[in-house]
Amino acid sequence: GNAVKRADPSTIHNKFLVGYQGWYACAGDAYNDSIQPIYDGWLHWFNSPIPAGGHPNIDLWPDVWSMFADYTPTELFRVPGLKHANGMQAVLFSSRDRRTVWRHFHWMAVHGVDGAFLQRPLHDVDPEQGNDALRNLRDEVGDRVRDAAEMEGRVFAIMYDVSGVAPDRVKRVLEQDWMHSIRRKVLDSPMYLRERGRPVVALRGFDVSEAAHSPSMVRAIARFVRENTPGGAYIVASVPAYWRTGVTDAGPDQECLRVWLEEFDAISPWTVGEYGNEEEADRFERETIKGDVELIGQHNVEVEDSPGATRKVDYIPVIFPGRSAHNLSEGNLDWNDCPRKGGHFMWRQLFNVSRHGVRSVFGAMWDGYDEGTALMPVVSYRRQLPVHEKYRFMALDEDDHDLPQDWYMRICGFAAEGLRGERPIHESLPLDELRDYWATGHR
Repeated sequence: GNAVKRADPSTIHNKFLVGYQGWYACAGDAYNDSIQPIYDGWLHWFNSPIPAGGHPNIDLWPDVWSMFADYTPTELFRVPGLKHANGMQAVLFSSRDRRTVWRHFHWMAVHGVDGAFLQRPLHDVDPEQGNDALRNLRDEVGDRVRDAAEMEGRVFAIMYDVSGVAPDRVKRVLEQDWMHSIRRKVLDSPMYLRERGRPVVALRGFDVSEAAHSPSMVRAIARFVRENTPGGAYIVASVPAYWRTGVTDAGPDQECLRVWLEEFDAISPWTVGEYGNEEEADRFERETIKGDVELIGQHNVEVEDSPGATRKVDYIPVIFPGRSAHNLSEGNLDWNDCPRKGGHFMWRQLFNVSRHGVRSVFGAMWDGYDEGTALMPVVSYRRQLPVHEKYRFMALDEDDHDLPQDWYMRICGFAAEGLRGERPIHESLPLDELRDYWATGHR
């Protein structure tokens, strides 16, 4: 097959980048002494073990045994109270294992995915709230990610999510943690993503309004990050889907709009859950993406014509394979509320954004099993799922498609090739090529 090319860490452009949460822990993973009291060690997989009255936080069940997953037995941990129909013990992986994180980045490399935004939830890194154990975990996983990215030639950058932290504390906590990351020399990695020499960092979860995160506060945070990062920073605003029009989930006034356009280097609207089928995705493209791209283009023309004006802004759309978070929401969200349709749903989003000349795309999420957005391997068939009298789980044949476990990683690979100009992105999902993925020069 073709040699795996190292991703270029000097630019964010012409890349397919994924979100990497890296937040799963298992009781007995040999690293969990400090987090054992948190979910009884089963961080993000369960709220607590099922035999203790807990519930699973995932619908999608990870593939851990096939040739595509290839975990070693010592990377997998027995799940209390959960077995398969044949009596085999259910097992899951821990994001704290160095080999496991390397494996996840190795899959990025062999599928041509350029790298990842490492998620860093702000509420996990707030020592003032007694979250030292969780911050240590995020640092630990960050070290694993850095090592894996360097080993596999993938880029990485930090993405903060400020949701879950009181608005009056967001600025202080984020500024403290960003300086903490700089002191830990995270940005010194040769594979840390940069644009025009400046380290990339993304900020997500702002509700820009006077009632929540005021425009002046968001401006102050962006300026702090830019001014206190050696060489400056390239800051991505992961904004609400309707950031431009101010409807549904975004701030309502022009000052909010000016914050995004004047203080950030890129805008990346968060669209997970905003539409649930191909028709709705098409409507979102017509009614929202088209106007977003036009506004940013107009802004950039004005910047070119006005010496000393604010910076140009890039546009980085988000696409996702589907969603199901029934167990995570304790039944409040419908089962399979956003069906994957065998990849057709994700491909339609890719086709829609590619028509607007975008140079980078964010795929949500590489390991998003808990919200049902995972791009990493999922078991193919219902018969391979664990069985339980109270809880059910999901395989790739939920929508009656017969797919290999790594199907969505293959789609990511084609998306990356399209962004690098190595293949056209046509309207129809290239089913035959995807099925022949490993027979056509891919490694």
